[in-house]
Amino acid sequence: MFAQPKLTICVPSRNRQQYFQETIRSLLINMRTDVEFVFADNSDDASIMNGFMEGVLGDPRVKYLPSVDRVLPMVENWDRTVEAATGEFICMIGDDDYVDVDVADLIRRSQAEQPATDVLIWSRLTFNWPGNRPQRCNVAVNLDTGVYRVPRATAYQDFFSWRGGAPSPNMAFGFYHGAVSKRVMDKIKTKFGGKYCEYPVVDFENICKVLVTAEHMVYSGRPFSVLGSCAQSNSAKIKTADNVKEQLAIFTRETGRNIDDDPHMKDFPFPTPLGLTACIAQVQHWFLTRYGYSAMQGWEANFAEACGNSCSLMATQQDNDRTIEGYRAVFEKWHGGKYLKHFQPVDFVDPTVGEFFTGVSDNQLFMDEEIGGVQTPAELYHLAAQMLVPAEALSLNLNENFKAA
Repeated sequence: MFAQPKLTICVPSRNRQQYFQETIRSLLINMRTDVEFVFADNSDDASIMNGFMEGVLGDPRVKYLPSVDRVLPMVENWDRTVEAATGEFICMIGDDDYVDVDVADLIRRSQAEQPATDVLIWSRLTFNWPGNRPQRCNVAVNLDTGVYRVPRATAYQDFFSWRGGAPSPNMAFGFYHGAVSKRVMDKIKTKFGGKYCEYPVVDFENICKVLVTAEHMVYSGRPFSVLGSCAQSNSAKIKTADNVKEQLAIFTRETGRNIDDDPHMKDFPFPTPLGLTACIAQVQHWFLTRYGYSAMQGWEANFAEACGNSCSLMATQQDNDRTIEGYRAVFEKWHGGKYLKHFQPVDFVDPTVGEFFTGVSDNQLFMDEEIGGVQTPAELYHLAAQMLVPAEALSLNLNENFKAA
């Protein structure tokens, strides 16, 4: 028997068996024994993954949670993976993603310098799987070699105030492409609803709860994981308005309710079809409302700025225009139109035209995501890792606070 794992990597999945199987293979190649893997299938046809896992379950590091006799809402599927985890830290990734299992070594190093480390997050790469490449894309690789302590107050303020006006707020300290101690996760379960995962937008719900529960947070500029996007990914569908509506219909059916109709939404009239920025703010509003936390002063103006910046992420000029119209209609009524002046949509740039850049800029290396003919997130990561400082050579600056952009 192995000792308690340092890290449990949880991978929930639904109806994306091809990518799920490749992700499992890529993780299990690493033979270290201080990690645990929890793979949870939630597919309509259970036999596909059940058959595949017959060849995997001989690995003592693996726990497999098969599909049951009903479709589980995402929140239940994610929750049961955490319930099954026994590692000291928990990392959650999607079934089309990748994480470097050796990040467990950085957790150990961080604990050696700061024994009370609760959360470790890192920068990430992005990768569009073959079959999900409507245009040529590059990958930004952060070249930062530092590992920093981030005060909880700073992380909380950046996330809930929308400081900087980015489409997704800074300081995403959570278990999705991060590592949160099981101790903190158990506190969350006790403190909030008796479940590890409670709200349907699970990744951002976890961030909200981690930011009011964890004490000692660490950030690594070096990437340790890859956010994959296959043709069936939610991230692949949020850039067109029709696909967003389609995904919401599926999400509503499988969740058993339309979250836009939840009671807390009466005070927050930004519906899900407006896209990711609205969805993140919905989660924040739900959390603050349900558990009695006060909103950050001035967040509304920053959020309006973020909404303006988010419109340019849409795939076409038509979708950009429809999203702008949707946001503007809400801002005209919300708080009597007080924040409409802060909603300033940036100009749309067609991603299918324009110059394609590779090279170094602002301490980031931009690579063609098809470099070397890579076919999977794991292949991309291992190629990029050849250009990065080795993980063991990272400079730990846990007495130095990280200054977010």
